[in-house]
Amino acid sequence: MLRFAQHDNSHLYIRSSMRKISADYIFPVSSPPIKNGVVNVDEDGIVLEVTKDEGRGTGNVEKHDGIIVPGFVNAHCHLELSHLKGQVSEKSGLTGFISELVPKRGQFSDDHVKAAIITADEEMFRNGIVAVGDISNTDHSFDQKRKSKITYHTFVEAFDLVSEKAKEKFEDAQTLNLKLARPNEPFRNGRETLNSSVVPHAPYSVSGKLLELIDNLKQPLISIHNQETASENELFASGTGLLAEMMRKSGVDMDVKKRAKKSLLFTFGALIETKKVLLVHNTYMTEEDIELIRQFTSISEPEAVLCLCPNANLYIENRLPDIPTFIEAGMKLTLGTDSYASNWNLSILEEMKTIAKFFPKIPFENLLTWATKNGAEILGMEKEFGTIEKGKSPGLNLITGIDLHTWGLSDHTKAQKIL
Repeated sequence: MLRFAQHDNSHLYIRSSMRKISADYIFPVSSPPIKNGVVNVDEDGIVLEVTKDEGRGTGNVEKHDGIIVPGFVNAHCHLELSHLKGQVSEKSGLTGFISELVPKRGQFSDDHVKAAIITADEEMFRNGIVAVGDISNTDHSFDQKRKSKITYHTFVEAFDLVSEKAKEKFEDAQTLNLKLARPNEPFRNGRETLNSSVVPHAPYSVSGKLLELIDNLKQPLISIHNQETASENELFASGTGLLAEMMRKSGVDMDVKKRAKKSLLFTFGALIETKKVLLVHNTYMTEEDIELIRQFTSISEPEAVLCLCPNANLYIENRLPDIPTFIEAGMKLTLGTDSYASNWNLSILEEMKTIAKFFPKIPFENLLTWATKNGAEILGMEKEFGTIEKGKSPGLNLITGIDLHTWGLSDHTKAQKIL
């Protein structure tokens, strides 16, 4: 709301609309929680101040029961697979999942696919998600991303299976990436293009040549699916297992991957110019793998950040990563939902609740940091999202049904977007 003020015979617009939002606790994430805190925001949702409410309920303060946290960041999603909700069997393992997914993916019309994308995008927004790292193999989601209230970083995915196809598949990905930029079309927040990267799908589905072509782009960030199934490790170690068998049937030569011994060796051996690598899933990552990452990063190789998608891990492999080991090793963690083909919902809070259920000793503050600040940082969006700080417009979520003494999450814990 605007009001006029007269000064020196001229009229000036003065911004008078400001919201004061309070709760039992404010979790800025960048600083300790504030009991009876207040967040002052302007009409554009930009944080003006974060303070403690000394006179509860006075001064037009909106009081909420529960805790207020920044908007969530979904670091890994496949929006374009939203039409496959409930279409792929649960707990069939990655090879079973792929075997069902591939033929079903193309059985629906473009209109059906795009309608599901819109529904999923709007659902994520209602669930308090403000930013998403999203995988794209097609342009089906691009129009909705332009119109969305969510900010996206699109990972345009490439895979070749055999090195003879590397250049062709690389050029196809670059062509798809260019479709994200249409200079004559307006973008949310005045962006001229959507943030994007050309990325490899997974170590088992790309050749060393394709990895090198992607690395030569010198991008600040890529993502890659990593160690999602035990048979990926088996493929690299001995050339055997379910995944190796599936790929041999596709005509893939296993010798190059077998010589690498580990998917991480294969991946990082070709990535020199990339600044950050988001390793997604990591369901079968071990302490030995973490030590291998340390060796790479100690000689100025890419920074490795781990993205956890616990509900998708349970949906596909019925197994979770060894998250306490990741924490003990000091790895930087983020959270993702994966796709509706491999999840029951698209909610970062539900991912947090799953981790809390299986690993109750992990502090709530850790989960919240992974769900907000770390995700914003890896996607390069930390200036706007991730923490409640002056000058940012992170969005605000109200979490209710949380134990304010133990910070324990339960089935009754809910998130409501309030800004």
